[in-house]
Amino acid sequence: MATYRDRAVVLRKLDYGEADRIFTLLTRTHGKVGAIAKGARRPESKLGPSLELYGHVDVLLAKGRGDLDVVAQVQRVPGYRIEGDMERMAHAALIAELSERVCEDRHPVDGVYELAVLSLDELSRESDPRRASAYFLMTALDLLGYAPQLSACVSCERALEAKPAAFSAEAGGFLDERCALPGMPLVPLATIKVLRLMASGDLDTYRRLKLDATLMGSIEGVLTAQLEHHLDRRLKSLQFIHAMVPSPRRGEG
Repeated sequence: MATYRDRAVVLRKLDYGEADRIFTLLTRTHGKVGAIAKGARRPESKLGPSLELYGHVDVLLAKGRGDLDVVAQVQRVPGYRIEGDMERMAHAALIAELSERVCEDRHPVDGVYELAVLSLDELSRESDPRRASAYFLMTALDLLGYAPQLSACVSCERALEAKPAAFSAEAGGFLDERCALPGMPLVPLATIKVLRLMASGDLDTYRRLKLDATLMGSIEGVLTAQLEHHLDRRLKSLQFIHAMVPSPRRGEG
């Protein structure tokens, strides 16, 4: 069988048969790939230990006859590790679920692999996992062309004043007081400022910000509403995260 080598993030795994395991891999150059690791669940397997969920690996794959390729060799790429921490694993699941959702089999989407690796590395370093996954969501929205309008009213295109504003995912961004419907909840100015910083890609400054739980919840609310509106469905990992850590989420509209 023809083989190829690639870097990959392990997005999902599924036990198969008595000892095998099927993996969904987000590869650097081949897009999303399904692969089977034969005997990976056996204690003596050399494949299983390296194929940790959400891990970053260097993998040699043999092209299969059907939809699944075959893992021939694999080794862990030195760097981040998040296994063993339930909260970080939950946020890693969000990164993996969205990455898998936006990619088709064997059709790479520019920037998605790199963003997943960056975000998982940030998740392993960040003291608050919510900050890392929020940055991932904002960057993913921009990458996919779904980023919300943050500086001008999405309806009339006037520059937003430096004060709280209504947000509408359906409209695609913030609305000034002349265009917002009566009774629409207002997103705090602090949230809007942080979202603008995130959209600029200034990760170093974002890392230095002090974000309390209320502000973090407001940021997540805007990003979640925008993302799920465009995906037209809810992400299971987001529902699990919100169930784990109840937080005020504002900006849904």
